[in-house]
Amino acid sequence: MTDPETLYRDAIRRIAGRIRETVPEDLAGRFATAGGFDAPSYRHCRGKFDGAVCAVDGSNSIILDAGSFAVAAVRASVSTYAGNTRLCHRTTPLYVVTVNPGAGNEDFDTLFYDCFHCSPKAHLDHDDPVRNTAVMRDTLEYWAATEMAAELDAGDLIVLDGTLQVRHASHDEVIESLLNLCNLRGVLIAAVTKRTSLTWGGGYPIVPAAEGLARDLSVPEPWYLCVSADGGLIDRQETRSWKQRGEQYVARLHRRADRAFKVEIPKFYSPEKVERVFSALASFADDGRVTGYPYPLLDAHQTTKIGRDAIEQVRQNIIREMDLLGMNLADYTGIFGDYHDEFDRY
Repeated sequence: MTDPETLYRDAIRRIAGRIRETVPEDLAGRFATAGGFDAPSYRHCRGKFDGAVCAVDGSNSIILDAGSFAVAAVRASVSTYAGNTRLCHRTTPLYVVTVNPGAGNEDFDTLFYDCFHCSPKAHLDHDDPVRNTAVMRDTLEYWAATEMAAELDAGDLIVLDGTLQVRHASHDEVIESLLNLCNLRGVLIAAVTKRTSLTWGGGYPIVPAAEGLARDLSVPEPWYLCVSADGGLIDRQETRSWKQRGEQYVARLHRRADRAFKVEIPKFYSPEKVERVFSALASFADDGRVTGYPYPLLDAHQTTKIGRDAIEQVRQNIIREMDLLGMNLADYTGIFGDYHDEFDRY
């Protein structure tokens, strides 16, 4: 039998080889050929914007997991900026919900109704509590974005953290209503993804390919590139179940940015609207903390994230309420105890 050290080294070499296959040395050249891209394909972002940018982000965390059900916390925040001035900041209450696997979830139905004044058209019945929690968070994000779309002025921009795709059928009509409201009021909308699974050519990562080609062509930052206009470049397996609402772009928003991001914009936008979206994103991408990332999104993320202290406070409050119901520590351990907690002590 092969010794463990040799097995480990072989595994590392195998993984590194697979990474090399995913990002070959001629990745940029292949990308240019597959998409028909050249230097004029990259558009320059004007770093001036005369409107407001409203960023929407959410946070979710599993608080307790009993196996048969879990308890989670979710919330969302919005941060609106004009220049360097924060015009508005709001955070939803911290919702503590159950995210049981299986068919249906009463807490989701209640939350959805509170946000949109109607019942969801599909039950929340993923088997994974983490996915259920993410759907709860999405609900709050879409609600917060809809509220802001009704308040912003024409020409302002709403930026979602993520994508215009939805992960649950109940949100299909919600995002359509949000897009229609934005269009009616002249409010622009886009989604910025920090890490995307979007690929082309049967599995090549699209962001490094676009960045590599821009370097080879000496395209100056900030730039943006539409990678979905012809409809044949992107591998669409991940979105096969859902209507494709947006055009996909890769954008590097600042000359000192560490990396580019994927940006999604509604398909029906004119070139002038697209240019205005990227002008807005670039004009808010000069924060020294994460240069190249729109700082209203950073602000929304920082204010909505659920930290360890908040998680522990929720746990202690649940334990206190269990005590009032006549349950003791043995009951709590029997339901939520995890031997990993014991292992971590040693």
